[in-house]
Amino acid sequence: MRARTREVVRMLATFRHSAHCRRLRDAAAAQQARDLANEPSDDDATEEDERADPETFIVVRKPHPDMH
Repeated sequence: MRARTREVVRMLATFRHSAHCRRLRDAAAAQQARDLANEPSDDDATEEDERADPETFIVVRKPHPDMH
C-alpha cells in the first residue's frame, strides 16, 4: 500500500509542477502581449529610426531559467 501511496504522491507532484509551468507560460505570454500593446503603433517611424542608427539592437528577453 505504501508503494501505491508514494506513486500517487509523485503523480500529484507532477501534476502540480505541470500546472505551475503552464501558469508561468501563460503569465509570460500575457506580459508579452501587454508589452506589444504598449509599443508605439507608428511602424514607419520605427523603421526609419532603425535605418538611421545601425547601432540599435533589439533586446530579446530570455525566459526565466525555471520555465519549460
